[in-house]
Order: sequence, then C-alpha cells, then structure tokens
Amino acid sequence: MMKNQKPLCLMNKFFSLLILGLSIVSCKDEPELFLNPGPEKTGVTFKNTLEATDDMNILDYLYFYNGGGLAIGDINNDGLPDIYFSGNQVKNQLYLNKGNLKFEDITEKAGVAGNSDWNTGAVMGDVNGDGFLDIYVCAVVGLNGLDGYNELFINNGDGTFTERAAAYGLDLDTYSSSAAFLDYDLDGDLDIYILNHAVHTQSSFGKADLRYERNQQTGDRLMRNDNGVFTDVSEEAGIYGGINGYGLGIAVADFNLDGYPDLYIGNDFHEDDYYYINNGDGTFTENLKNHFGHTSRFSMGSDVADLNHDGWPDLISLDMLPQDENVLKSSEGDDNIQTQRLRTDRYGYHYQFTRNMLFINRDGKDYQETALLSGVAATDWSWSALFADFNQDMQQDLFISNGIPKRPNDLDYIKFVSNEQIQSKINNTGLIDTKALDLMPSGVTHNYVYEGSADLQFKDQSGKWIANDTIVSGATAYADLDNDGDLDLVTNNINASPTFYINKTDEKANYLKLKLKTQSPNTYAIGAKVYAYANGIKQFKELFTVRGFQASSEPLIHFGLSDAKVVDSVRIIWPDKTSQVLKNISANQSLVVNQENAQAFDYNSLKPKQQKLFSKVTDSLGLDFTHVEDAYSDFDREKLIPYQIGDRGPAVAVGDLNGDGNDDVFFGGSKYIPSQVFIQQDSAFVKTEFAAIKKDSINEEVTAVIADFNQDGKNDLMTGTAGGDFFNRAKPLIDGLYLNNGTAFSSAAMPELFDNTSVLATYDYDGDGDLDVFAGTQAITGSFGKTPVSYLLENENGNFRVAQEFKDLGMVTAAVWSDFNKDGKLDLVVVGEWMAPTFLENKNGRLTKVDLGTENLNGLWQSVIPFDIDGDGDEDYLVGNWGKNSKFKASADAPMVMFYNDFDNNGQTETIVTTAKEGKYYPLMGLDALASQVVSFRKKYQNYRDFAGQTIEQILSKEQLETSTKLEVQTLETGYLRNDGGKFEFVALGRDFQVAPVLSFCKFDFDNDGKEEVLAAGNYFGVQPFHGRLDSFNGALIKDENTVIPGDQIGLDFARKSIRDLSILSLNGQKYLLATPNNATSQLYKLD
Repeated sequence: MMKNQKPLCLMNKFFSLLILGLSIVSCKDEPELFLNPGPEKTGVTFKNTLEATDDMNILDYLYFYNGGGLAIGDINNDGLPDIYFSGNQVKNQLYLNKGNLKFEDITEKAGVAGNSDWNTGAVMGDVNGDGFLDIYVCAVVGLNGLDGYNELFINNGDGTFTERAAAYGLDLDTYSSSAAFLDYDLDGDLDIYILNHAVHTQSSFGKADLRYERNQQTGDRLMRNDNGVFTDVSEEAGIYGGINGYGLGIAVADFNLDGYPDLYIGNDFHEDDYYYINNGDGTFTENLKNHFGHTSRFSMGSDVADLNHDGWPDLISLDMLPQDENVLKSSEGDDNIQTQRLRTDRYGYHYQFTRNMLFINRDGKDYQETALLSGVAATDWSWSALFADFNQDMQQDLFISNGIPKRPNDLDYIKFVSNEQIQSKINNTGLIDTKALDLMPSGVTHNYVYEGSADLQFKDQSGKWIANDTIVSGATAYADLDNDGDLDLVTNNINASPTFYINKTDEKANYLKLKLKTQSPNTYAIGAKVYAYANGIKQFKELFTVRGFQASSEPLIHFGLSDAKVVDSVRIIWPDKTSQVLKNISANQSLVVNQENAQAFDYNSLKPKQQKLFSKVTDSLGLDFTHVEDAYSDFDREKLIPYQIGDRGPAVAVGDLNGDGNDDVFFGGSKYIPSQVFIQQDSAFVKTEFAAIKKDSINEEVTAVIADFNQDGKNDLMTGTAGGDFFNRAKPLIDGLYLNNGTAFSSAAMPELFDNTSVLATYDYDGDGDLDVFAGTQAITGSFGKTPVSYLLENENGNFRVAQEFKDLGMVTAAVWSDFNKDGKLDLVVVGEWMAPTFLENKNGRLTKVDLGTENLNGLWQSVIPFDIDGDGDEDYLVGNWGKNSKFKASADAPMVMFYNDFDNNGQTETIVTTAKEGKYYPLMGLDALASQVVSFRKKYQNYRDFAGQTIEQILSKEQLETSTKLEVQTLETGYLRNDGGKFEFVALGRDFQVAPVLSFCKFDFDNDGKEEVLAAGNYFGVQPFHGRLDSFNGALIKDENTVIPGDQIGLDFARKSIRDLSILSLNGQKYLLATPNNATSQLYKLD
C-alpha cells in the first residue's frame, strides 16, 4: 500500500492540474457579460417549432420565418418579471418567475395558450387600469386558411386571465405583426397601435399612392380607448392603411419633445417607413421625407434611445446587410441606379437602402444618419434591436437578434426560381419545388452586441460579451429577471428553446431602477420621461415597453451609473405633462415612484436656445435660381466607377458685372440648360440675359470667376466646363471667357484643352499686373482613373496660353493660392481625389511640388481653404474629404485601392474599387455589376456562390494584377493641415464633418466678433445605391480648433441638400449668405 502512495499522489496532482487547466479554459471561453442558463436551469421549455408543409412554407407565406412574440412583465405584482411567449405553430406559454432564475409554466392555469393558428407579436400593458398587466397577442388570420383573431387576455389578479378581445373591440382578424400601447391623446388611458403587414400580390406592387386606399387586412390600425372599448380611428387620425404596407417595426417616442407620443413605423420591401408626428389634436401627420434623407429598404425591428446625452430620442432601424463576404456577395442587395430612379422619380417612394440605419435626432428637426460611421450598419438578417446600458457605464449599448433558417434573397436561388419553366411549375401546380427550397442556404448566424460610447461609435463585442451562438433569434425583450440591478435579455428562437442572457455586471458598476405609478388608468405611466443627472452626465429615458421586434420589455426605467454612488437629481415628466423632481438619490436601488405633488411642465424648456446667425430669406430677393442637373449619368458609360463626375455643378461667381459697384451673381447651367445671370437693382436681383453667355448653353459650367482679365476696368467672366459627358476634342469641353465691353459680353478664345475643368484659381503669379489662372482637371471622360492634365494659364493682355502643364498632379477638385512659404508670393495648394494635398511653390515663374509632410495623405479631397484654426499666426488649411459614412473604408494601414486597367482587352478601361476586410481585399461591387462591364467575369463565375468570398487576387489574373494601375486612398476624414513651422500635420475634425463629403468652405466674420470664421457645407448623391445617400451634413461654423457650431443650431437648412458653393454678397449694405446646391433651389440667408 505504501509503495503505491507516491504514484497515487502524483496521479491526484495530475488530475488536479488537469481540472484546473480545464477550469481556466472554461473561464477564458465564458462570455464576459452574459451567461446563458439552459432550460434545465430556468425551467423554460417553450420552443417555437416550425415545420414547412405543402400548404405553409416560405414560398407560400413570405413571413413564415418571422417567429413568435415575447412579452416580459410582472403579472402578479410580486416584484419578479414573468415571461410570455407566443408561437407560430405551437401554443403560447406563460412562465411565472419564482426567483433565482427559476420559472414555472402556468399557461394552462392562467388560460393564455390562445386559440389562433398563427401568433406573432405579444405585448403587455394594463388595458383596464386595474394595476395588473394584461396580454395582447397578435395573429395572422385568413392567409392560407389560418384561423383565429388577435386575443386580449385580461389579468384577473389571481394568476388567471380571461380572453376578452371581442368585448374590448380588439379581436382583429388581420395580418398582424405586432402592437404597441401608448396614450396618444393624453386622456389617461392606454390606446393601441396595431401593426399589420401585406403579402405579395399583384395589388401590393405599384405607386406609393396605394398607401392612401385602406385595406382591411393589411392596413395598420390606431385604436382609441373609449372607456374600455377600443374605437378604430385610423382614418380620422391620418394613419395609412394601404395594401402595400409591410409593417414589421414599430417605435414609439416623443421625437419632437412636445409632450405627445409620435410613431416610427418600419415597412419591409418597397413601401416607405412612416414617421407620424402627433399633432396633439387626435391626428397625426406622416412626414418622413421632410425629416429623413433616406431609410432602410427592408425595415425590420427598431428601437429608440438618447445615445449622445442631448436629451433627444435617437432611432435605429434594422435591415439585413451581411458583414461576411460569402453571404454579402451571394445575397440580393440594393437596387441598381436605374431601378432606384424609377422607384423614387416615377413611383413616388423615398430613398431606401439595404442596411441598418442609425438616426441621430437633431433637435426634433432633421435626422443625421450615421450607421456606417458608427459601425452598426451590417448585422445580417436582423430582427430586433434593443438599446440599454448593459455594462452600466452610462452609455447605451445595443443588442441585435439575428438569423433565418432559409435565405430567400440568395442570388442563386432567385436565379433558379426566376426561370420561366420553374415559375410555370410553381404557379400552375402549386407544388413546392424541393430543389428551390434546397437552394435557399441557411441563414443561421450569431446575435450581435455592441458597446456604446459618448461619441456614437459602437464597438462589436459579439463573442466577447455574449457567446457566438448559432441559433435563429427573433423577438427580444429585456428585464431584470434576477433583481440584481442590471438588465437581462431573452430571445424567442425558432426551432430552439428561448435564450436567456443573464447579465453579470452585478457590483462592477452602479445603477438606478425606477418603476413609475400613476392614479390614472395608465397605471404604469407609459409615455413618461425621466432625466437623471450624475457625474456631470445627463441621461434621458422614455417609458415605452414595446421596442425591438414583436415584443415588449419590462415596464421600468434603468440607468447605469458607472462609479457614481449618488444621482444628483431625477426629473420625471409624467404623461399628463406634469413633473416632479427627486434629489440626491442613492445608487443601487429600485424605487417605486408615485405621481404626487407634480407641477405643470413647460415643454418649451427642453428646446435648445439657439444662437441664430442666419435667417432664411423666403422671397429670395429675386435670386430664384434652381439648378437642374441634366439626365446624363456617368454610370451608363462606365458602370464600375466609384462615383460620378458629371454632377459637380453648378458654378457660382459673385462680382460686379455692370460696373455699378454692387454684387451680381452668375450661376452655371447643365448640358443644354443655360446658365443664368442676376444683376443687382435697387432692392432685389433681376435675372438678365446676355446673348454670348446664353449661346453656350450646351456647356456645363462647374466653376466660374468674375474678374477683370483684360485690364480694361470692367469685370469679365471665365467659366470652367466639364460634365463628364463630352469627350475627346468636343467643343463644350473648352473653358469659356466672356469679355465685358460695358453693355454686353463677347466670347473670347481660350486654349483648346478639352478637359473636365474642376477649378479656376486666379493670381498674378508672374507679377506682370494681370490675372493668371490655374485650371485644375478632375477626370478624363470615359477613362476614369487615368491621371488628367492640369494647367497654369498665363494671361497676356486678356489672351491665355499654357505656361505649365501638370501631368502627374492627380484628379484635381479644388485649389487655392496661398503664401505657405512666407516669401511674399502666393503659392498654390491643390487637393483632389485619389491624391494627397499637394503644395506647389511659386519660384522663378514656375510652380514646383514641394514635400511638406502630406505625401501619405491620399484622400478623396473635395475642398480647401486657408484658415489659422489654431490661432498661432501661421496659415493652416481646412481640407474637405469624403467622410467615413459610406462603404468606402480607408486607413494608412489598410488603404482603399482602385485597380485601373482594360481588364477584357476591348479598348475600354475599367476600374475596380476594393477595400480591406481582415487583411484581405475585396471588390465593393458584386458579380452582376462587375460582369456588366467586364463580361469575362461572368464566364469565370457561373454561380454567385462561386464568386462570393473571392478576393481581388482571386478574381483577377496574375497578369491583370501586374498590369493594373493602382490608386490608393489612405484617409477619408475631413480635417485640417496644421502648420508646424512650414511642415504640415493632418488633424481630423469632429464627427459631424465625417458624415458626408465636405464640398465647400466660406471664410467671413459671420458673428461680428472681429474674427473670421469658416462655414463648411457639403453632402453628395452621385454614388451607386449600395453606398446609400450621403445627405446628413447640415453644415458647421468653425471658429477655432476647439469651437465648432453645427449648422442647424445657427439657422441653416443644409441637410438633404448637396451644397456646392457658399458665397457672401451684399445688397443695400446688408450681408447675405448664398448657398447653392446641385439639382435644387439656391438658398439665401440674411446674416443677423
């Protein structure tokens, strides 16, 4: 025995080390924030099992895989939140929370299993005002023989419920998705919005006007609570109910902070989302197009929260854009540009794009859409979004549920079922084509969770905070299931038990929970607002339980407090527009707050006090110019270019054209659309025609200068023509010069350069007393990517000749003369696309490129202006770039690369733009787009799945790779070049400047403080639909490196407009700002 002791001891030590090692591995693999107890722990065995049959499958019902519903709330008022699941082909189940994360199935006793064949969303609310939560369950009825109705289970207060939908007027037999309780008329009881959805029929496709004709099965319903009986007031309230309403998402919030709850309805497919503003008189106004530049295309779940601590509700709307290249390139995405134009211009729909949208509320007016910039645009087949402070650091995090058993948007599947023979078989026999269903790949993927931050950047913590599961999750709700202060999550899954995400934050960070009570029938204070102040941070929450997708969460207000032990104050604004304040509240407690001693609240106190520098002039003072872009599209000629070049106008020039000392204005035209001249009279501008200028209406002027070029004391006009349409030696590509003889203009000769001129920058570079011109060129028509030639034009008594050619400068967009070397002569600073900001020193009558530290700053630069932003006495340079809110991605370590070559050897060059993902480069465009220009790609890839996941090195041959010209972009950020002793360092500007391209700058003392500021504007729409619409920059006033004022706070209305020029002009001693957009009407602002 004694002999065996040592080996036994060693063996025990070995097993101890093995167990310790396994425990270390287990701990390492365990998610940091959420644990997932299974059914054996929780006792929740509900499973929404779906079986496809001949009569019911995704071919027969497009929402077959949308899943069931989920509602969480304390149904017996014991302080523990209970859970209700609704099922599609299975009965609903109610689980009572017994504590310690143990749940009991009380469905049979409670009487809430339901009688409908196909249930969808489930929500809880105190319908009858007795203090107990009732349950409303939506159903799809009448489709393929599905029977039933929406059911209302009234809580009897003893653990049982009575179904009373008919008695309350809520027994709808429609195609219901979900519902939301709200007190829209502020009469003290809960009304309900019922979200219905259409299915594809011949009638559901058509113009947007379909929404105005009510359909009883697919149209949404607003039901007003009239003393316990619900009345359909949809028509009189202004709620749409058309056959094209594919309602999947519903978000309730007081978006404009006037005290009345508003609605955002997310519609799938072609129908627009609806943005209903509550008018406060029982009606709503749908106003999406006036507040949102664009939306998700296949809108699904949504949620609302104040993400940036400004006290305004922000919004996310989900779609189904994948991150994974294999899925992305094998799935249907956005429309091509022709289809999009048809949809918007002819059919009347708004701009929609296939990705998640994050809308940042700009004081109740416009929404700045930043999902790509914020990092939450692509989360695959996404159903539910929930904002909450899961790690309690005082920032809102984001959970997104995901997945579908079969992907019906798979391109190979679509190609197969689009075949006429297959269509005939499906339509004529009604049989399920097994091969078609088999061709649909699995869409099983993981859920996402993002850590939020104050700067609206979200960090993907999937796989770190949560386990990377492989289930199909839909309806999601949050609650503090174990009453430990942090928020837990539950998802209702397809063909799997629900997933519990139990939050382990516990004592790592502090919290405050509030449960609100009123004496009105709206006992849970649905619609209340709460502001909490701690650690110098304001947090804002609204109490609406329905959020995400087909679900309602626990009716509570939760604040993460980080390390704050005391909340300085809490202001509660009750639904009846009264308010009460709590002060010095200790952290880490759950408070029940009753409405008492509340005072009337003035909602105007929530509105920001604006420093209005600009007042919009509504009568335009005669400057009624509307730029109309011609119909030409660069994408028709070169399908693979990254953006257009033919839409860069109009030119704008301000100066005295008639010798009276007053400002006149020249506006350039588009192809065959004449330019316009406005001459200043006594109190307004008068449109005036000049024959020589009008005669050149075929020209497209994108830049112009008013100056005295022939030194006769009268200002002349020079125009730079472009448009991207004309090519080779077409006359409309010759820049224009119109000499002023005092009463008229005459056309003078210009060098026949035949280029797409982008900028005319004037300066007497040779010191001979007349103005010379730098003429920058952006691109070569029909050969995007080839470096164009720019020119220095020397003026000899009004005649211009080429003094210097710049063959390797790049694709120039803007230039400015500035003495960067302080030698008393102006030098030239040039910016452009696929090039770095370039400094050209004026020396000995030549412009010579000098290295000043910007060589590795290739960007898509659009604008430049000198400005001493840091106040140190030397000249810095503001440089406008593309921004970081598009599909373009670039950094110094992983630049964006464009390959330029004649890939199919047909004499026509093409470009392929690639970006990096995890160290590998992939084309931004899919197979259809690439093969539309390079036919050989279609021969190489017979199926989309073969192309999906292919890197550019796999797509192109070795020879193609080696012979391609490669153009790079290292940064897309707008910022400034800080002058450090004659060398320049790039400094990025703040987030507002990165949401869209910054196209124009204007320097002036706008606020009359004796110092010049710079006003910036931009936005750009000439991109392929997969980028979206770069429309969210509302302008900004730059006072210095630390002070920037957003345009919407000083009276500007630049959002959703592509501002190409900002100019100052005078009329009768009053200064005005002229803002001129592309393809829209100019704006005139009086400087206050």
